[in-house]
Amino acid sequence: MRETRRRFLAALGVVGATSLTGCLGELDLQNDERPALDVATLREVEALGSPTFPATTPAPIAPTFLEESEARARELLDSVPATMDSSAVPNEAVRHIYAEAYEDATRRLDRPSSETTPFETLRSLRSARGRAAMAKGTYEAAVGELTEDDVRAMADSLRSDIESFRLAHRYLGDDVGTALVLHAEVEDFVAAAARFLNNAGERGRYGGSAPRVGEMADAVEWARASLEGARHLADRYRGTLSNPRHFGDLFRESASSLTAIVADRRGEYPDTYRPLLDDFDSDLDDTPAENLLMETFVHMHFGVEQARDELRAGRPANSLLGAHAAERHRRASEAAQAAVRNDEYLSLDAATQVHEEKLSALEALETARSTRSPSVLTRRALTDVASRIDQGDSYLERSLEADTYRSARNALGQYAFVAFTARETPGVSAWVLGAIRARPADDDA
Repeated sequence: MRETRRRFLAALGVVGATSLTGCLGELDLQNDERPALDVATLREVEALGSPTFPATTPAPIAPTFLEESEARARELLDSVPATMDSSAVPNEAVRHIYAEAYEDATRRLDRPSSETTPFETLRSLRSARGRAAMAKGTYEAAVGELTEDDVRAMADSLRSDIESFRLAHRYLGDDVGTALVLHAEVEDFVAAAARFLNNAGERGRYGGSAPRVGEMADAVEWARASLEGARHLADRYRGTLSNPRHFGDLFRESASSLTAIVADRRGEYPDTYRPLLDDFDSDLDDTPAENLLMETFVHMHFGVEQARDELRAGRPANSLLGAHAAERHRRASEAAQAAVRNDEYLSLDAATQVHEEKLSALEALETARSTRSPSVLTRRALTDVASRIDQGDSYLERSLEADTYRSARNALGQYAFVAFTARETPGVSAWVLGAIRARPADDDA
């Protein structure tokens, strides 16, 4: 867990965690009063599988672009040997790091073929190219062909290109929802390019050594691939527009307005989730209700922070996605609180409860996806929501035998979190898009 996120969770009263629901049971001890749950039934829950909500983009990614990106990774890797000769590089530690980097790059090059959409392939190729550059940079530095100054020069040139693209980028589109999702992706790729380029200049794991040069080359190549991806997405999407409009001011004004709204609504809740739990007549400790209420509360807060941070960073499309996340989790929290007050999720007495809750989550996701004319924004949000099914499954996979009750409780909490959030997603998409469309757009493209 990143340190900033750890501090944030601690401030919310969630400490000692590597994930949200997992933290509730991190220090659990076996409790003789807990009901015995049928492990075979819980295994069947995991076997139900996960829904397919692959990441997609409104931009028609060109197959040749993906082929060229993969070829770039292979070219980097093929330019150096699979192993270092000990006579050329006597340092055993450097040879070991190089071997790991080469193997990792080879493995990552095989990954894109397993991705289900061109957009997922585009994203995964960045890491393949980065690791291939790590191997190449380490080797060339070890044999005296590349220095840190050489890589810094590459980074400086690329930094200028990133800033030029960012300043020139225009939020063109013809449909508000489609443009919002597309430009959020472009913002993400540009932000990743800048972030990895900054990493190239920071102190790395390997100090002043050949692997340090490779580490810097990794960051620069990842940044280069991200910038190329941003350009391709923007260009390909622009090519689909017959009557483009400029949504930049519209997105910025809407992001500012909706961020203020979700922040005000967040202010109506306690600073941490514990007072929220204490407000119930029943003791919610060690219950699925505790997991569910904590998940919705914390993700509401995450959404507000995302909306604020992205707005400050000049990324209005992602700020609007943050507002969407904050509001859907707030609504899910309200619905979950009502369910708990109606005596739901107060106990876990049978493994069949977990089975039924996962089915409810799968149904909620499919219903949200199957609503008439679901927006691109809804489909984008559901990709994030659906990923939590895997989180629930992981609890059953990792520790079912060691602590059956805790694993089942955490899994049930995740499935319930998905169900409540998925049900709110289409309505929140309508809320966001309605707020944007209510503002006059600048048609000067």
